[in-house]
Amino acid sequence: MQTEVEKFVLRVAAEFSSRTEQLIFLINNYDMMLGVLMERAVEESKEVEGFQQLLNARTQEFIEELLAPGFGGMIAFVKEVEGLAERGQLERLRGEEARVTQLVRGFAATWKASVETLSQDVMRSFTNFKNGTTIIQGALTQLIQYYHRFHKVLALPPLKSLPVRSELINIHHLMVEVKKHRPNF
Repeated sequence: MQTEVEKFVLRVAAEFSSRTEQLIFLINNYDMMLGVLMERAVEESKEVEGFQQLLNARTQEFIEELLAPGFGGMIAFVKEVEGLAERGQLERLRGEEARVTQLVRGFAATWKASVETLSQDVMRSFTNFKNGTTIIQGALTQLIQYYHRFHKVLALPPLKSLPVRSELINIHHLMVEVKKHRPNF
């Protein structure tokens, strides 16, 4: 029966045109089904565990989707540079000054508004306040982790001498500001 319910929810989710809408639908429904199961079943049951895994996986995917509009350029750059570093191809980053400058200045100019929009979108999209709060906290944590990685890749040899590095926002300042957007109960 659980498999049939999962298939039905996935079929209905497929009716939504954007992946973000599909994920919102799936997260809200998995959360609701989990709530019903927790009332009626043992918390360690395989049904509860199965829906918890589905909820966690879709939540992580949603967080990545949520960060993409405001921070996608930085995230893609971090992943690209980390990949080049793993393969020992950092010399391919020479000539990236314009791109790095755009990313650093773009982040500095828009990150607060992007975090505010992110918070509002989540609170509008999720009926369960606890679930919405978890998603916001996950997104903000992920943002800080990506920004920390951004700092690290900009400290690598071909990029560490770029003058725009002095314009990077201090990570601790970012963390303090981001904490202001965490919902309180």
